[in-house]
Order: sequence, then C-alpha cells, then structure tokens
Amino acid sequence: MGRKINRFVIFAERIHLMNGGAKSFRDSAPTEKAAMELAEEIAKSEKAVFYSWLQILDIMTGNYTEYSIKTGGVLEERECPDSKN
Repeated sequence: MGRKINRFVIFAERIHLMNGGAKSFRDSAPTEKAAMELAEEIAKSEKAVFYSWLQILDIMTGNYTEYSIKTGGVLEERECPDSKN
C-alpha cells in the first residue's frame, strides 16, 4: 500500500501543461502551517532549479494557494482568482 496523503497537498513544476497533474505531486502535510514549512523546504531544495511554481491544495475544501518560486527559494504568492471555491 502507498503512503498516506494528508489534507494539504503540495504540487510543484516548471511549467503549466496537461502533462503535470499527479506527476507534479511533491508531498503532503496534515496542517496548513506544516504544508507551508514543507513548501519552503521544497523551494530551497536542489530540485527546485527545475520548478517555477508551487501550489498548496486543501483537499477538504478544494481551495489552493499558488506561488512563484524565485531565486534563492523565495515563495511569492500569485493572484489566482479561481483558487477559492
């Protein structure tokens, strides 16, 4: 059996294409705070050179927050009008 998915799911990738989806899944966390901490770790990781954006999705509500990954692993929140249901 696979590992457990927590409430806050993190996706990251370089570009938005239909080939993303599940392949863009990076990790999950039980709380929003823990997800943000994990997102910051991902943005500062060696693999982050391959990512330009990151999303944190609340699987209970369907709401998500999207970030641009800037130089040095800085996350900058993007305006996404359709991110809140």
